[in-house]
Amino acid sequence: MRVKNRLDGLLRIGGAMLGAGVALAACSGGGQGSAPAAQSAAPPAAAGCEPNGDMQYICGLEAVEDLLRIDESRWLLGSGLGGENRPGTLVLIDSQAHQAEVLFPKADARVAHDAARFADCTTPPDPAVFNAHGIALRVAQNGDGKEFLVVNHGGREAVEFFHLNTAGDKPALTWQGCVLMPPDTSINSLDSLPDGGFIATLFYVPSKGGIGAVFDREITGGLLEWHPGQAVTPIAGTELSGANGILLADGGRVMYVAAWGTRDLVRFERSGNTVTRRSVPVDFAPDNLRWTRDGKLLVAGQKFVPRREGPENLDGWTVAVADPDTLAITKLREVDGTAPFQGVSSAIEVDDNIWVGPFRGDRIAWFPRPQRSD
Repeated sequence: MRVKNRLDGLLRIGGAMLGAGVALAACSGGGQGSAPAAQSAAPPAAAGCEPNGDMQYICGLEAVEDLLRIDESRWLLGSGLGGENRPGTLVLIDSQAHQAEVLFPKADARVAHDAARFADCTTPPDPAVFNAHGIALRVAQNGDGKEFLVVNHGGREAVEFFHLNTAGDKPALTWQGCVLMPPDTSINSLDSLPDGGFIATLFYVPSKGGIGAVFDREITGGLLEWHPGQAVTPIAGTELSGANGILLADGGRVMYVAAWGTRDLVRFERSGNTVTRRSVPVDFAPDNLRWTRDGKLLVAGQKFVPRREGPENLDGWTVAVADPDTLAITKLREVDGTAPFQGVSSAIEVDDNIWVGPFRGDRIAWFPRPQRSD
């Protein structure tokens, strides 16, 4: 879910950004180069950040809208949306020590521009306005570590490419370049292609109603495709309202997309220039998508609660799994608008837990993964 100043107050973001590179406190229990080592124990829980039933928190992380896991390791990566008077962040989370730190922006952020691949993008993101959104991870083209792809709205609409070094004590990032988006686009999420390219979701066109058109369930975008050395182009036949999370299968031939505006889960298949579509409605606004260990889709999203005074509120959330063939949904957790933790936009499986991140607020959370009968 996109949160920026131009949403004109539709969505709330609270708190202030902590200093880059400092450890962030876990709310319960427990690289390389200049990256500091993880602490062995978490500081005491901050007031108001204690566990709530089986839900536990790491606090001090602002609006971590998307999450992913680095292979089967203890390490998670998160993207923090920017808000008023603070930039967005990229954060590293230790799922065992229950601690986190900011990887970008920070004073000693590493840069190694790849001019051969990114000739049109020569400078790293402006740390003062950096605004992270959807993220994806892939094996690096040269087989050395991984590449971390990040949607950035701050100062430019682009997909930023970082090298992720996983050989040290903890993962470390080095900025490599970016792919600039066409004018008048606002993208949301992305997944990588085998050739080093990606497919991104076009959430809306700012000049054609912006977020308001998404709330009105109008067709606002679809899918954009980029291959190295080529231009960013739309994929005909993928038009949607509020195209949000995306996962690719079969080398990009199959594309799973969350249609946030119309509250649909969509499966596209490509054969040459032909795109076929199948979709199922859901009773929440599906946001980010991730794979489960058994090859299903993990879907997180918000509820819509009509407000008498105007725009719909986004309190309440759902985490569910979907069958990749039938798109049949099985809910794992459903929370109403009275719960203390709101705004969930992403969910990932980490061992026996589900970790969730919100598009607003000052924390991420985890809870035991429910047993499924499917």
